Amino acid sequence: MKKTFPVIFTLITLSIVGILFIQITWLQSLMILTRSQLNDKVNQSVVNVSNELGKKLHSGLSFKLPKRGQNLIDNSVPNFSENHIDNIYNDKELNQLIRSSLDSNGLKDLNYEFAISDKNGLVTIHSSKFNESNIDTTFNTMKVVVPVIPQDYMEPSGPFELITVVVPNVRIHILYSLMWVIAGSLLFILIVIAAFFITLRSLFTQRKLNEIKRDFINNMTHELKTPLATISLAVDALKSPKVQGESKSVEYFSNIIKEENERMNKHVEVILQAAQIEKKEYALNKTPVDIHDLLFGVLDSFKLQLDAKPSSIQTNFDADPAVIEADEEYLLHVFSNLIDNAIKYSKDTINIAITTSSFPGEIQIVFQDEGIGMNAATLKHIFEKFYRAHTGNIHDVKGFGLGMSYVKWVIGIHKGKIKVQSEEGVGTKMIITLPVV
Repeated sequence: MKKTFPVIFTLITLSIVGILFIQITWLQSLMILTRSQLNDKVNQSVVNVSNELGKKLHSGLSFKLPKRGQNLIDNSVPNFSENHIDNIYNDKELNQLIRSSLDSNGLKDLNYEFAISDKNGLVTIHSSKFNESNIDTTFNTMKVVVPVIPQDYMEPSGPFELITVVVPNVRIHILYSLMWVIAGSLLFILIVIAAFFITLRSLFTQRKLNEIKRDFINNMTHELKTPLATISLAVDALKSPKVQGESKSVEYFSNIIKEENERMNKHVEVILQAAQIEKKEYALNKTPVDIHDLLFGVLDSFKLQLDAKPSSIQTNFDADPAVIEADEEYLLHVFSNLIDNAIKYSKDTINIAITTSSFPGEIQIVFQDEGIGMNAATLKHIFEKFYRAHTGNIHDVKGFGLGMSYVKWVIGIHKGKIKVQSEEGVGTKMIITLPVV
């Protein structure tokens, strides 16, 4: 795993970078294509407007009355000159004509500004924001200029009047028109990135699990090998004629075999508990259980371990009532695990306090010790399966790292809660709350 992980990480990273590069390049190409298509549609629309205006114009001289609003008395001489667009249309009429042409080409939401300039390049008609938009010469502005050629011209040659249409904020229009495509592309990119991180997380988790399982197998082999070796030596000793002739020696070695056998049974029981949690197969045999009697029974089972070193056990059982509906066997294992941990992680002297209290609808059991305690990192992972705190060389504590995960599981299936408070070098407090029916 250590050798293949960098290769897998590199390949996945390169794949993700390649996919992102292709996706971004495709989006850029699509925007360029969309801009080109937009330019063609705008140009076609303006050409259509130019043709419409050309139908109203003539290349020759025409008789024209003075413009509307001019004084007929002061300008009584008729005007003979060429037709101009500003003599035929005003800005509102031109805007309506351009809008109609753009709409017919599928550009209903397109914002634009326009202007008409004469043969000398002077602007004769323009929209309100044309000058402002025409100043912008960046890529964000599209400009289309088309000459207006009178319809009766046989061989068009300039100069002619020009119609200019400027489309500001082209990027916004393109992005809006490609909104769903871009949204889908971004969603795809996010999915790919999320899949990348999930894959990496799975790889890290898998590597961590492999290390944990390897440590578990090593611990299990050691834990089972030691009592087997001790039993083998005790059996060999019992075969000795000298030992067989002394009843005290026979009893001594028989007790060793019994103790080591019980020790192996405990290890096997822990492994079976872990398998039970993994398969989620359990059947609760709920009966009325007196918590106080159960705690006293568990404490009695640890009498030999408590007598092996200076110890102080304080009990303050104030819960009333103390009887709950629960599976006695499961709770027995839970309390045994917690007391066993308090003993294993104790200092030179074992100090354990067990209290019970009653609350509305529930009973609280607190296990408090004055052992080595836990730091914040250990406290964070305490209920993880196979997790074992690094205690250094001071406290060589054996185990599989399954006890606390089992405790949490049992409390959970009993609809209870467990909370842990601990401080390194001070001690640990386990607070269990179970419902009282």
